[in-house]
Amino acid sequence: MGDRIVAVGDLGPYTAGRIIDATGLVVAPGFINPHSHTHDDQLNPFIERDAKASLMQGITTEIGGVDGRSPVDVGAFLAQLAEEGTGVNFGLFIGQGSVRAHVMGWSPGPAGEAQLDEMKRLVREAMEQGAFGVSTGLEYQPGSFANQDELTALVAETAPYGGIYSTHMRSEGDRVVEAIEEALAIGERAGVAVNLSHLKIVHHRNWAKEDEVIARIEEARAAGLRVFADVYPYRAPDYAVNRPLSEWAGVLPPEYLLIVDGASADLHGLTVAQAADRLGVAPPAAAAELMARYPSVRVVALVSSESAMHRFYRADWSVISTDGEAQPKLETAAEAMRYAFHRRSYGTYPQIFGTLVREQGLLTLEQAVRKATGQVADELGLKSRGYLKAGQYADIVVFNPETIADRTTWLSPQEYPEGIAYVLVNGHVVVDEGEWKGGRHGRPIRRGE
Repeated sequence: MGDRIVAVGDLGPYTAGRIIDATGLVVAPGFINPHSHTHDDQLNPFIERDAKASLMQGITTEIGGVDGRSPVDVGAFLAQLAEEGTGVNFGLFIGQGSVRAHVMGWSPGPAGEAQLDEMKRLVREAMEQGAFGVSTGLEYQPGSFANQDELTALVAETAPYGGIYSTHMRSEGDRVVEAIEEALAIGERAGVAVNLSHLKIVHHRNWAKEDEVIARIEEARAAGLRVFADVYPYRAPDYAVNRPLSEWAGVLPPEYLLIVDGASADLHGLTVAQAADRLGVAPPAAAAELMARYPSVRVVALVSSESAMHRFYRADWSVISTDGEAQPKLETAAEAMRYAFHRRSYGTYPQIFGTLVREQGLLTLEQAVRKATGQVADELGLKSRGYLKAGQYADIVVFNPETIADRTTWLSPQEYPEGIAYVLVNGHVVVDEGEWKGGRHGRPIRRGE
């Protein structure tokens, strides 16, 4: 029983080898990240097997194989992960793009009957080995080559197992409504729950679509389809981090373009609109003036709608995710920026509790804890994680609600957070009084565990 919670409340005659004084702190289940890239690629040099970046922000369980990319042999992958060890508990979806590449390579067009049968067999095999469902990355090849019928046929193979359809949709921008309709239709036709991955609305011209997006989701739920979405709290996706200003100058207004490199140091950290004021030029001319003076100027494009993100978080169908990975901490912030590392891998959960809960009051503390723990476990079908009760695995985070804070910035994306005092994984203390103790105490997990 050393890895599980034995009792909660007045422990009476029980004693412990160590007692942690949590007076004034929040004791919560370890955070469950439903959209992770931590162990997707065992050869990626920018993955930390101990998962320090995840654990230091309170994450104890992550689900990968997302965006249509995964190992095709789920059983072999989980066995390898058990042998190598992992800092976090880790499970995964089977990626439709990877399955299609395995069977068809990068051939466009619909699958033939024999090809589809082989892909369906691989999906069934993955589900037997513990996959949580099928994921897609429909903005990426070769997954994008599949039509709705092909996708539905694959996803339907997960229905007898209680699988989930987790989708990076075909569009998060100009055709976001149509993309949501496709995802919901696949889930309904296949008879499975739908997870809308890292839900967002991108590009300024599309931000007004939030009412329609929310209406489509809530109509489907009212009709009986189980739908949920994971959301991360940053307005720049990875493809909008540390990019040439020339790529974005005509796409976003200057107040949504943050200068991070390539200009004079006093302009770094300012928006293009703020830089215009400092340079004494009108905001519409600021981008051209900056590029003329600093040809290598680079920006972070705040391309996602903040209003939509806030409304998504307030909805009862949303949960918290990072869409990141446990990156090793590089020596300097400049080096991390050069690789366009994203703040979400170090700061997501502290950003939620420090900014959206404490500073903005967008969510209550209780709502945020649930969206990071039990609600995720319920949606994913995890039976032994996500709650603090007897019999659950002892995955626990203890944090100070008054001081928890995301210390990352767009200029320094790899900073460990403040305010997280203790993190336990399967009963082992890996963060102790805010200090990293480490150890690979996580485990591979399978659907239903």
